[in-house]
Amino acid sequence: MSPRRILAILAKDLRDAWRDGRILVLLLLPIGVGVFTTIANDQSVPSTGVAIVDQADGAVTRELRSVTGKSAKLVFTRAADAASARALVAKQEVDVAVVVAPAGAPRAEILVAQDASPAGQSIVELVPIALARAAGLEPPARPPVRVVPAADQKPGDIVGSSFDELFSILLFVIFVALMVVPTQTAEELETGTFGALRLAATGREILAAKALAGCVYGVAGVGLTVVLTGLDVSDPPLFYGAAFALIVTLVGFGLLLGLLLPNTSAINTYAGFLIAPLVLVAGAVFTFDSGILAALLDLLPLSQAVKLLADGVSPRQPFGAGPLAWLVIVVWATAGYGLLARIASRREL
Repeated sequence: MSPRRILAILAKDLRDAWRDGRILVLLLLPIGVGVFTTIANDQSVPSTGVAIVDQADGAVTRELRSVTGKSAKLVFTRAADAASARALVAKQEVDVAVVVAPAGAPRAEILVAQDASPAGQSIVELVPIALARAAGLEPPARPPVRVVPAADQKPGDIVGSSFDELFSILLFVIFVALMVVPTQTAEELETGTFGALRLAATGREILAAKALAGCVYGVAGVGLTVVLTGLDVSDPPLFYGAAFALIVTLVGFGLLLGLLLPNTSAINTYAGFLIAPLVLVAGAVFTFDSGILAALLDLLPLSQAVKLLADGVSPRQPFGAGPLAWLVIVVWATAGYGLLARIASRREL
């Protein structure tokens, strides 16, 4: 196969996708779902205003934002001096004010509004930790805290707030594999463009280019979703490796669907029926952890990829999926591309 011809066909497919409104909608819809869900979740996080008189390097602001994490949304207001910070608290424009002591001064000062919100009151407890870290000191001593997990905690509970972003990524990959890739393939077979490409390239080169196009859509969409939603990935190699493996596997079956149904109307119909069961399979992974159904799910590449993705997102790794998960994905990917090559050779593409 010629890499030059494959890349040329790949560039053509990417240009066609950019010009085709249907393809753009299919690509942007799952990303929009993820962004919308993230915005909706952010609105449920308590917000509090903090006035701060910080040093030039802004170390206290940075450390306070770090120790707060995602437990609250801090809206910082810079104040010139202690009097300005006190005025902001008195006018109830902020709940808390932190006046950082200048060099040589005895200590910092924390100002709290009389009717500060619960979120503002909780921030007061974190200010000493942020001040100590900014000064390069050990945080103040506190009694040991041990987290006691729930006795019947489900994997979905462990994944927590990342579940919605993870679901939008899975939805995007499914859309790319079962809608975008087969639609482009079927349309070219239907209009005769595929036959015209055969005058300049082999069938294997054309299919390789279309598989690469699907991988480009998938990788770009997953990366964009992670950035736009602010998904916190605990284990990047595991997460992105699982996402790429799932993309490669499903794209192979998407190409197979496009060859078997060389009609865009048929693709829309059958793909719509296929997407719903795949979404249910992805959700069932978080519900069933034992029994016959769980054993059947373990045989599917999507369910194993979901487990790997969840383990990559959460530091506690709710599934602990190991080499068996990778093996299942590799077996399905090999079977899919093997079947694709066999059908392509029989049809003499």
